[in-house]
Amino acid sequence: MKKIKFACNLSLLTLFALGQWACEWDPYEHDSDPVRETLELTASSSQIALDENDLSATVLTFDWTPARPMPDEYLVSYTTKLDLLNNNFGSSTAIVTSEDDGIFSRSYTSEQINNWANERWQVPVNKTFTLAFRVIAEYAGGPTYEMPEVRTVEVTVTPIKVDVFDADKVSLSGTAISSVTEIEKTVENANLYAWYGELSIGELQIPVELEGQTYYIVPSDGNGALRDGELVDVKMTETPVSWNIPNAGNYRLLIDMENKQVRIYSSATDLKPLSVTFHPNGAEANPEATIEVLDLYAYGAGTGWGVRKLNLKQSFADPQILIYDAEEHNGTKLSSGMKFCVAQNFSVGDADYNQNNAYCFTCPLTAEGKKQNLTLTLGKVGELHGGADGETRNSYYTIPASDLLIFDLRHGTILARNK
Repeated sequence: MKKIKFACNLSLLTLFALGQWACEWDPYEHDSDPVRETLELTASSSQIALDENDLSATVLTFDWTPARPMPDEYLVSYTTKLDLLNNNFGSSTAIVTSEDDGIFSRSYTSEQINNWANERWQVPVNKTFTLAFRVIAEYAGGPTYEMPEVRTVEVTVTPIKVDVFDADKVSLSGTAISSVTEIEKTVENANLYAWYGELSIGELQIPVELEGQTYYIVPSDGNGALRDGELVDVKMTETPVSWNIPNAGNYRLLIDMENKQVRIYSSATDLKPLSVTFHPNGAEANPEATIEVLDLYAYGAGTGWGVRKLNLKQSFADPQILIYDAEEHNGTKLSSGMKFCVAQNFSVGDADYNQNNAYCFTCPLTAEGKKQNLTLTLGKVGELHGGADGETRNSYYTIPASDLLIFDLRHGTILARNK
């Protein structure tokens, strides 16, 4: 039994000694020397801002020291790569340069970096980004393989500020609206977004999605007070500024993307539909009639000389813009000669009248004020004349078949166009 105990103790001592030896063993001390690398890489700055006023000037420089010296049979070459940090020097994104002998520096201008950011790397406008620059020193020609030396450095770039005013999607949000609501472009103007609806007391924001980024349309002067019914110059920023809605009620909001302006109407200042006051038949002896124009009634050769209610839609931008969309009428397009009356049947006092006696919109009269028939050109704005006199009521516009027929009663124009 004593021999067994001694053997066990000896084994434990041996294992302990081996453990100590293993902890102290360093292969670099006992096997081979580690590679002593000498390549060092530095950037002229860790943060830069691109200069739109001097695009051709150098804005960023990288310098590096030579890699470790080797015997003459080895040839060393240097390759540099520039890319967005998260691209990991991909083959389609990295800017790769094989450097000439004796060159240990690479510089870039604001113009180069700006163009690559926009075209090659697809960096969203006005978004700060991080560049990665890498130097690779590789050895060739010797009897054995030599590990390359690689160094990488990062630089944060502030892009050239771009006055962006475009959108893939425009919405309303904030405490003044019950839920985030998308705003659509108007049919009559692709540069105009319009919305009409109920707001409560609170803050209203206009977020914009553009190329995957979120911006906000805000007052240029930073003043979020509601300027009821007034045009307000606006800009797009990454930080929201809210409009303060002081009273609950219905509001109309217009965003003019072309002129960079916003107008918000409360019910107190809101645009009103057109009302026309006229004497039936244009006869002064007949009592005046006043009709609010919410729809129009077509009459003429294009309707087979029957009356056709058009069921026009009011634009959110202006209740005096009335739109006929063939898609919403089973694809039926208006065409041929027509006039457009404000009523089919109406009464003034004890007298009853129909569309033949009503105020109508049609082509302009001759220079002498006489009736005439004109043809509206597809895609071209035409003049829209209105009146209840006989010359006007006997004039007809030939309408080209189109997807849309847009009546702008406020400005006296008509437009037939396709989508």
